Amino acid sequence: MMGNAFFILSTGRCGTQWIAAQLAAAYGARYHVEHEPLHSGYQSRRLIRGNSFDVLPPADTQPIRAHLARIERCLEQSNYLECGHPCWGALPLLAKQLQGSMRVIHLTRHPLPTALSWLTHGAFQTPLLPHLIEKILVSPDDEGLAFPEYRSRWAHMTPFEKCLYYWLEVNALGTGARYDERIGVPCVRISYENLFGGDGLEQLLDFLELPRNETLRAARIEPVDQFRYLTMERPALDLVQQHPRVLEMAGALGYAGTHGLDIPALTRRYTGV
Repeated sequence: MMGNAFFILSTGRCGTQWIAAQLAAAYGARYHVEHEPLHSGYQSRRLIRGNSFDVLPPADTQPIRAHLARIERCLEQSNYLECGHPCWGALPLLAKQLQGSMRVIHLTRHPLPTALSWLTHGAFQTPLLPHLIEKILVSPDDEGLAFPEYRSRWAHMTPFEKCLYYWLEVNALGTGARYDERIGVPCVRISYENLFGGDGLEQLLDFLELPRNETLRAARIEPVDQFRYLTMERPALDLVQQHPRVLEMAGALGYAGTHGLDIPALTRRYTGV
């Protein structure tokens, strides 16, 4: 009996390290769990334009093809769960290649803490050392994105605003007609906020067809973040008001402004001030 391959569609910085660690420990006999096995090897910024290997040079397709072969071998014995954000733009291709055995967990988080968290990782900022490459998560010049109108304002946007734009594009792929057209496989949407403070864990386990686990529920108070940093940026959070598309998407996902956010605590967590 073939298993199913589950992928998390997310922006990152929203709990996938915790999911991978906890589910591997609790359900490792039923699921092969990995966290970001290919990193940037997924070529998401290029694959988002279509669901074919033809958009990539042959050498860049090899890591993805080899990874797909590993997944297919895994499915002969168990289910597969991949956590992390790098695969987001490759999901239409993966759905085509896995031919009906793929499932998607759309994991969301409020845009403000997501953007702040990415700033702590240097996203869209000039690197401190000259030999390092700027971490550009996405650009409105990339083909196949939902909001190319950002091209005209990109040069004048702050790193914080660019992180908001990344949040917008990733979540656009996971919603509405765009999801049905580009991915079109069984999907559940779970928020970071409910995963760690509501019934999101139960939603996740039900979708994975796993038994509920009180030990796992109690473990939600133990964060897993190997990369917990502070940012030197001091972004004005009200800049989000200049991005009606972000506000519209946030509302559609159940995030009404700053409702439920402790802004002083959020600022201290990510800036140390």
